[in-house]
Amino acid sequence: MDVRDEPTARLRRRLETALESALTDTVSWTVATDGPVVARLPDREIAFERADGPDGYRWTVVLRADGSVVSKFGQFETIDSAVEKVESLVRADVRYTVCCDG
Repeated sequence: MDVRDEPTARLRRRLETALESALTDTVSWTVATDGPVVARLPDREIAFERADGPDGYRWTVVLRADGSVVSKFGQFETIDSAVEKVESLVRADVRYTVCCDG
Protein backbone atom coordinates (compact mmCIF):
# COMPACT_ATOMS: atom_id res chain seq x y z
CA MET A 1 0.00 0.00 0.00
CA ASP A 2 1.29 3.43 -0.95
CA VAL A 3 1.77 5.84 1.97
CA ARG A 4 -0.69 8.27 0.31
CA ASP A 5 -3.38 5.54 0.38
CA GLU A 6 -3.23 4.95 4.12
CA PRO A 7 -5.68 7.73 5.16
CA THR A 8 -8.15 6.43 2.58
CA ALA A 9 -7.86 2.87 3.90
CA ARG A 10 -8.34 4.11 7.49
CA LEU A 11 -11.34 6.18 6.39
CA ARG A 12 -12.91 3.17 4.70
CA ARG A 13 -12.46 0.95 7.76
CA ARG A 14 -13.80 3.60 10.15
CA LEU A 15 -16.74 4.40 7.85
CA GLU A 16 -17.73 0.74 7.43
CA THR A 17 -17.69 0.25 11.20
CA ALA A 18 -19.82 3.36 11.74
CA LEU A 19 -22.36 2.36 9.09
CA GLU A 20 -22.66 -1.18 10.47
CA SER A 21 -23.34 0.27 13.89
CA ALA A 22 -25.72 3.04 12.83
CA LEU A 23 -27.75 1.11 10.28
CA THR A 24 -27.51 -2.48 11.55
CA ASP A 25 -29.51 -4.52 9.04
CA THR A 26 -32.21 -1.93 8.39
CA VAL A 27 -30.72 -0.25 5.29
CA SER A 28 -28.46 -1.61 2.58
CA TRP A 29 -25.22 0.27 1.97
CA THR A 30 -21.86 -0.05 0.28
CA VAL A 31 -18.55 1.77 0.50
CA ALA A 32 -16.51 2.30 -2.66
CA THR A 33 -12.89 3.43 -2.84
CA ASP A 34 -12.21 3.21 -6.58
CA GLY A 35 -12.12 7.03 -6.63
CA PRO A 36 -12.96 9.16 -3.65
CA VAL A 37 -14.40 7.21 -0.72
CA VAL A 38 -18.19 7.07 -1.21
CA ALA A 39 -20.86 5.53 1.02
CA ARG A 40 -23.90 4.59 -1.05
CA LEU A 41 -27.31 4.18 0.53
CA PRO A 42 -30.61 3.67 -1.34
CA ASP A 43 -31.55 7.37 -1.27
CA ARG A 44 -28.21 9.16 -0.95
CA GLU A 45 -24.47 9.11 -1.39
CA ILE A 46 -21.95 10.49 1.04
CA ALA A 47 -18.59 11.24 -0.55
CA PHE A 48 -15.33 12.31 1.04
CA GLU A 49 -13.08 14.85 -0.63
CA ARG A 50 -9.52 15.02 0.65
CA ALA A 51 -7.48 18.21 0.45
CA ASP A 52 -3.75 17.89 1.10
CA GLY A 53 -2.00 20.90 2.55
CA PRO A 54 1.30 21.84 4.14
CA ASP A 55 -0.03 21.03 7.63
CA GLY A 56 -1.72 17.73 6.72
CA TYR A 57 -4.96 16.84 5.07
CA ARG A 58 -8.57 17.88 5.59
CA TRP A 59 -11.79 16.05 4.70
CA THR A 60 -14.97 17.51 3.22
CA VAL A 61 -18.14 15.43 3.47
CA VAL A 62 -20.45 15.80 0.45
CA LEU A 63 -24.07 14.69 0.67
CA ARG A 64 -25.70 13.86 -2.69
CA ALA A 65 -29.23 12.80 -3.64
CA ASP A 66 -30.40 11.91 -7.13
CA GLY A 67 -26.93 12.74 -8.44
CA SER A 68 -27.01 16.32 -7.15
CA VAL A 69 -25.02 17.86 -4.31
CA VAL A 70 -27.34 18.63 -1.41
CA SER A 71 -24.81 19.85 1.17
CA LYS A 72 -21.10 20.00 1.93
CA PHE A 73 -19.63 19.85 5.42
CA GLY A 74 -16.08 20.43 6.57
CA GLN A 75 -13.23 20.77 6.42
CA PHE A 76 -12.62 18.16 9.07
CA GLU A 77 -9.11 17.71 10.44
CA THR A 78 -9.55 14.07 11.45
CA ILE A 79 -11.15 11.01 9.96
CA ASP A 80 -13.11 10.47 13.17
CA SER A 81 -14.70 13.92 13.02
CA ALA A 82 -15.67 13.41 9.35
CA VAL A 83 -17.21 10.01 10.12
CA GLU A 84 -19.10 11.48 13.09
CA LYS A 85 -20.79 13.83 10.63
CA VAL A 86 -21.77 10.85 8.48
CA GLU A 87 -23.34 9.12 11.47
CA SER A 88 -25.78 12.02 11.73
CA LEU A 89 -26.39 12.19 7.96
CA VAL A 90 -27.38 8.56 7.40
CA ARG A 91 -30.68 8.98 9.26
CA ALA A 92 -31.40 12.65 8.49
CA ASP A 93 -34.01 13.67 5.94
CA VAL A 94 -32.43 14.67 2.65
CA ARG A 95 -33.92 17.94 1.50
CA TYR A 96 -32.77 20.36 -1.12
CA THR A 97 -34.23 23.21 -3.07
CA VAL A 98 -33.92 23.52 -6.80
CA CYS A 99 -33.71 27.13 -7.85
CA CYS A 100 -33.45 28.81 -11.15
CA ASP A 101 -32.28 32.16 -12.49
CA GLY A 102 -34.78 34.84 -13.22
